[in-house]
Amino acid sequence: MEKIKIGLAGASWFADLWYVPVLLKHPHVELAAVCSAGGDSARRMAEKYGIASAYDSYSDMFERAGIDGVCVVTPNDVHASIATAAMERGIHVICEKPLAATIADAAAMVRTAERTKIVHGVNFTYREHPGVRKLKAMAEGGDIGSLHSGIFEYTGDYGIAGPPGWRGSSSVGGAGGVLGDLGSHLIDLARFVTGERLTETVADARFAHRGQSPDSAADAVVFLGRHERGAIGSFRTSWLDPQGARGQTIRIALIGDLGKLDFAASHFGASLTYAKTGQPAVAIDLASEVEAWDEAVDATEERFRPWRVTERNEVWKWIDRIRDHKAGRATPHADAPTFLDGYYVQAVMEAVMKSAEQKRWAVV
Repeated sequence: MEKIKIGLAGASWFADLWYVPVLLKHPHVELAAVCSAGGDSARRMAEKYGIASAYDSYSDMFERAGIDGVCVVTPNDVHASIATAAMERGIHVICEKPLAATIADAAAMVRTAERTKIVHGVNFTYREHPGVRKLKAMAEGGDIGSLHSGIFEYTGDYGIAGPPGWRGSSSVGGAGGVLGDLGSHLIDLARFVTGERLTETVADARFAHRGQSPDSAADAVVFLGRHERGAIGSFRTSWLDPQGARGQTIRIALIGDLGKLDFAASHFGASLTYAKTGQPAVAIDLASEVEAWDEAVDATEERFRPWRVTERNEVWKWIDRIRDHKAGRATPHADAPTFLDGYYVQAVMEAVMKSAEQKRWAVV
């Protein structure tokens, strides 16, 4: 089979960190093209990595590059327009989270993906954390019994000094701000590890920098979410939390009638503990797959997301699904997040921000 030709829509630092390395490593991929608004950053990336073509618009890239798939790594407000233009040409799409700027755009993207039958994905990458996988397996195996509550947190400190670029702009990143940036991962993870959707929510949001700019998005969001079978989840996300030297921090706790699981991850590593009712908490060994949390070492990307340049990266899995599609294979990929997952997260985020504005429970 010929190599899958992939284009990048967006040539940011994150595209360089997360997408380029895995695309260059995949044995069945040709990273054939890159585009950016104005083209300057695309040309720099093309020169750096020997990418054959650089464009100053996604429409030119779709028209001329002959690509099979595109990675949409752009500000949130143009996810829908770029992805839709690609899908209408039969180009497969993986999109950064959140899927779109609005629930209406997300719904339209799902409909277009289903009509054009392209292979679609969303980069909800933390499903692949070994600690998350183990936590999910233990919860499904009955270690905590019946779930009655959960705690989900994802924080950073890069918004303390002011709105963090376009992510801090309501008009470009969305009014939810940090909710779309970090909180979208939490919403996806909560469903992934519990197997349950959120059905309603009550929330509050802080717009710490709105005095500096009326367009500032939410800098911290806290909400309760009710799961399908009645459990309550507590969610908190913020880019105003001092992190010391640890970069970013994710914490998940699942509490049931038989015990509790506690997971934490940062650029220092990860930890998972299990406390059975009436017994001391014990550490669950993750050392074979991820470094243990250790604040005596330097914080690194590899300690936080060690699967970044492996076949467990969502981009790699999306490529493999394209290969299956081209070969006529209908291989199931239950763990691969798709536009449907992105739409669900978008619906929860919209309910959260509606609740924060109206100061009452909102239905998802």
